[in-house]
Amino acid sequence: MKEALQKSHFGKLEYWERRYAENDKQYDWYQSYENVKDIVTQFINQKSKILNIGCGNSKLSEDMFKEQYQMIMNIDFSATVIQYMQEKYKDYPNSFRFLLADARFLPFQDESFDCVLDKGLLDSVLSGDYSNQNQKKVLKQVRRVLNRKSGVYILISHGFPDDRLPYLVQREYDWGVYVYKIYKPDIVTYSYEFDAKDLNNYHFIYVCRTGHWHIHEEKNKNKY
Repeated sequence: MKEALQKSHFGKLEYWERRYAENDKQYDWYQSYENVKDIVTQFINQKSKILNIGCGNSKLSEDMFKEQYQMIMNIDFSATVIQYMQEKYKDYPNSFRFLLADARFLPFQDESFDCVLDKGLLDSVLSGDYSNQNQKKVLKQVRRVLNRKSGVYILISHGFPDDRLPYLVQREYDWGVYVYKIYKPDIVTYSYEFDAKDLNNYHFIYVCRTGHWHIHEEKNKNKY
């Protein structure tokens, strides 16, 4: 019961405002860009217009910018972290921006982006109150702002396929879903012996491609 209560905090704005106010050190949840770029960069190019939802104070978009992915809009619903990131990156070009916004109500026109990146936002939504209603709002907004013919939603998650695919594989989104798994960084760094079949040792990358409706495929591409 205690664990469930703690997890529910990740869906609350108050938790994130307090966390960012108390500690402004940059932090990457789950995986660094270096660990996921071999998969992510298969589906985008350096001219792609990218929306990073729930950006927090991650270095993900900075690391992408350094590799010439420079049209990145970063959003978060925490005013504290957005103010911090705006100040930190104030000398970057206007194509690399941080904006206060809620992923359930994206302030962008239809088909504004080629790619939406999500590293942990949907997981946080699913851990909070009214999770089913809110995950639908987020995914509908993601689908709305994506290019209808060639857009891609890339979700980096701790959720197992059996838990995440029921939300993602919906005919109304008109996208095909591919699943990749990569080892958790602490498994690789600290453990010499582990069970490769144990899904708890992995994070999952769900790649949703618009205009490619089909039954999802399991991609057995493990990153060491």
